Amino acid sequence: MNQIKFVLVLFIFSVSIKVQAQNNSSIGVGAEIGLPSGNFTSLSGIGLGASLKANLPISQSFAITLNGGIMNFFGKRNQIINIKDLTYLPAKAGLKYQLGEGFYAEGQIGAGLPLNEGQKALFIWSPGIGNIFRIGGKNKLDLGIRYESWMGKNDNQIILNRTSSKGFVGIRFAYLFGL
Repeated sequence: MNQIKFVLVLFIFSVSIKVQAQNNSSIGVGAEIGLPSGNFTSLSGIGLGASLKANLPISQSFAITLNGGIMNFFGKRNQIINIKDLTYLPAKAGLKYQLGEGFYAEGQIGAGLPLNEGQKALFIWSPGIGNIFRIGGKNKLDLGIRYESWMGKNDNQIILNRTSSKGFVGIRFAYLFGL
């Protein structure tokens, strides 16, 4: 029920923002790679996903970001253990600050909605940096790197996962469509 409330609040928030047509409004479609860190490496070696991200400028230097997608972390498997894949739908909102021509820093928070049975929604926080490359017209390429932490308790306890958080370094490569 909390998952539905969060998505509803995020949707209402995104609809209520009045954005004037500016040159740096964009929607990006991207591919993502997740490289687990810390205790999360005992569960997965890599994650792959896709995302849709909107940049809604509120001033010359600041923009509100809305990000949604799917992320799958492949479970480790060998002769002794067989860990199932962890698949989530991350939904995040944040603030982006332009540091220079194309270079930015951003922070996002949100929730990871599970697609696996026995998992619960997780709180997400994520700081990152990136660079936007112009390729002509309003269209651009966006390369970003971030640290992302997913925090929350789950019902099923995996022996190798005694922590309540999953952290990873995320790399996102996206094509931005100018609005």
